[in-house]
Amino acid sequence: MKTYFLAATAAFSLTACGAGATDADADGDGTITQEEVEAAVSEVQINPGQWENTVEFVDIEFDEAALPEEARGFIGPVLESMKGQVNTTQSCVTPEEASQPQASMFSGNQNANCEYDKFVFSGGNMEMEMTCTDPTSGNANIISTGTYTADEYDMDMTIEMEGSEMGDMKIIASSNGRRTGDCES
Repeated sequence: MKTYFLAATAAFSLTACGAGATDADADGDGTITQEEVEAAVSEVQINPGQWENTVEFVDIEFDEAALPEEARGFIGPVLESMKGQVNTTQSCVTPEEASQPQASMFSGNQNANCEYDKFVFSGGNMEMEMTCTDPTSGNANIISTGTYTADEYDMDMTIEMEGSEMGDMKIIASSNGRRTGDCES
């Protein structure tokens, strides 16, 4: 579960703040390849510096009855306790990292097989849809929408998972980030 969510959040924080990004389906064939995503991301430049990134789990929907019996008394309350949690991290983006964001982060776990249905960064708006299959986490459909400027972003994500050991699940989250200044020494 966290693999898909963290991949989408990290990828957005590394790419959303640039300029010049567009629809990744460069050849217009209706299929967005990893190479097209890499080309789109290569056009993005991040402002280097200290960044504050915040993630909130707005809602988590799951069927506790679908959880393995031995996990019901443990996993259910853990998932419920995640609702409303806000996690804030600080990171330093170096000039080198800012000039070359990593498109591979969009594919999540290295073992996941992901296909992009939409990948657009343009005019201050962002839309990304991808479907991933992971041998350990099941299938996930990830939809992210948001806005960005050169020094901040705001994004909403919906992750619908099916086929995992914990049953089907829907996670609604929001993420935002902002450049707070130069990196601390």
